[in-house]
Amino acid sequence: MKALSILLPKNWSRYSRQFSQDSEAYYKYKRVILLSQFTLFGAVIGILHALEDLVDGLVFMPVMDAIMAVFVFSAYLLNENGFHKTARIFLLSFLNIYFFVYCSLVPKELGIYFYYFAWIGLASVIFEPTENLVRIFFVATSIGLILLLHLTNFNLFGDFNIQVVDVERSFLINLITSIIVLVFFIVFMARTNDLSEKRLVMLAREVQEKNTRLQKTNDELDRFVYSASHDLRAPLMSIKGLINLTQLESKEGVIKQYLAMMIDRTDKLDDFIHDIIDYARNARTGIVYEPVDLDGLVNDIFENHRFAESAQGISFEKKITLDKPVYSDKRRLSIALNNLLSNAIKYHRKTPDAWVRVTAQLEDNSLKLTVSDNGQGIPPERIHKIFDMFYRGTEQSKGSGLGLYIVKEMVEKMGGVIHVTSEFEQGSSFILKLPLAMHNGSEQRHVQPAQAPTELKHNATVAAATPKA
Repeated sequence: MKALSILLPKNWSRYSRQFSQDSEAYYKYKRVILLSQFTLFGAVIGILHALEDLVDGLVFMPVMDAIMAVFVFSAYLLNENGFHKTARIFLLSFLNIYFFVYCSLVPKELGIYFYYFAWIGLASVIFEPTENLVRIFFVATSIGLILLLHLTNFNLFGDFNIQVVDVERSFLINLITSIIVLVFFIVFMARTNDLSEKRLVMLAREVQEKNTRLQKTNDELDRFVYSASHDLRAPLMSIKGLINLTQLESKEGVIKQYLAMMIDRTDKLDDFIHDIIDYARNARTGIVYEPVDLDGLVNDIFENHRFAESAQGISFEKKITLDKPVYSDKRRLSIALNNLLSNAIKYHRKTPDAWVRVTAQLEDNSLKLTVSDNGQGIPPERIHKIFDMFYRGTEQSKGSGLGLYIVKEMVEKMGGVIHVTSEFEQGSSFILKLPLAMHNGSEQRHVQPAQAPTELKHNATVAAATPKA
């Protein structure tokens, strides 16, 4: 079966074989591939017609068929060896001159002049957009030669008595084959226009998406510069004021109080800088998929928060039901869960039964994570703002306002979604759905590539036929 694959038109050119899996390169070389297919098929048909005419006992026709096969195959060799423009010009020059001579030597009733309509179609599609003047020249040449043949009544070289076996059969064959060749060129042109339109739509969509992302980035940058400068300056000015007070104070107890306040401001500044680093890393680094021990990861996050002063009295619960290893971006997953858990602790209610809970399960080939609490909840009028950059729920909020924004950005970077349900004074639930990477049982690290344009598939089928007499 492999040996028979050469009979397929897609294998007639080394360019189509080379770029069969590269849609962009295939699209770029579509005219080169078309020319190779056309010339190779035409050369083979020329040889077959020459053999048929020899069987019929003819002499002139087989010679003309053989001449055509040789010259058309020469164009194929030129094209396959990289001389694409030369091959186009050589082929159309030969076909126009050859058929002009042929039509002048054989009876008009054979209908060989019909092929000039096919050559007009060939000249229209075979040249690149940058070769428009050459295209116009050959279209005009074909039209001019067929008009000249009619004006001279096909007797430019005088009357010749060329032997013909069956005029009606030859006329029908030449008419049908010239129409088929012309139709193939029209179909090729229509398909090329269709692909070009799809590419334009795709490019327009990409530009629109990039403009949307750029606008989003610009808006975020404006908010970031304004809010970051304020949030960085405020603790620094507070520390500076506390230093001035400390320099004027002589009581050791008061000095220790001032130092504790400085440490508190420094911690807030450090937390804010960490948030900025997380935000920058998420925007600049690709996704790295690796096996994640989710149970162990949640335990580590619980331990990081369990002994914090604000976490006293809170019950930490988890329910992880997974029946296969999880492959995801461990660093982003850890940051997202840390931020959600920190938020739940920060806004818990001082009740004896305070709790935060992390649940994990596989759902529709996705990892579903839920971080729930029975804390303060979110007022309905504020719930749509909580993922905004630098948004703080209340005036008493002490965070950077980046925590939930970073969670959302990281989840979306991993191709997932996040949403929240909340009831004021009853608690909140943050639900994450993340796609799982495919794996083969061993560790897989994969950097997420840039989105690729929609694949374009292109196949050209051409046919050519020599005149039949």
